[in-house]
Amino acid sequence: MNRPQVFWITGLLVMLAAATYVMTRSDQEPASEMVKVPAKPALSVIARPQAEAPPPPQPDVSVENEAASDLQRITIMLRDYRTIAGDNPIGSNAEIMQALSGDNPRQAKILPDDLPLNTSGELVDRWGTPYFFHQLSRNSMEIRSAGSDRRMWTSDDIFTR
Repeated sequence: MNRPQVFWITGLLVMLAAATYVMTRSDQEPASEMVKVPAKPALSVIARPQAEAPPPPQPDVSVENEAASDLQRITIMLRDYRTIAGDNPIGSNAEIMQALSGDNPRQAKILPDDLPLNTSGELVDRWGTPYFFHQLSRNSMEIRSAGSDRRMWTSDDIFTR
C-alpha cells in the first residue's frame, strides 16, 4: 500500500469512529427526570360566513387620461429638444431637466415653468413620483410614470415611447 492510500484509510477510520461516538453518546436526561406536560384542550372552531371582500378600487380614468396627456406633452418637449440639439438629452431625470432648462450646447430653454419638479430637480408625475426616462435610441425615449400606486414596474404604470 502506498502512502496516500494509508492516509485515506486512516481518515475514513477516524471519521467512522467519530460518527459512532456521536451516535452512541446520550444527551438525553433519564426518563425519571422528565416532566410530562398535559396537552392543551382542543379548541372548537366555529365557522362563520366570510364577508365579501370589497372590490378593488377602480382606477380614475380621467386622471389616467390626464397623465397620458402629460406624457404626450413631455414627448413633444423632447422632440423640440431633438430638433434644436440634434439628439435626445441623456442622463438621469434631473440631468435631462437641466438640459431642457438651458444647460445644453445651444442654451435653449424648452422646459415650461408650469411643469412640476421635486427638490432634486426631477420632473414628477401627478402623484409626485419622478418620471423614469430610458433612451431607446438617438431619436426615441421611453418615458414612464409610476401611476397611482407610486411604484414603478407595476400594472398601473403609464408610459410612452
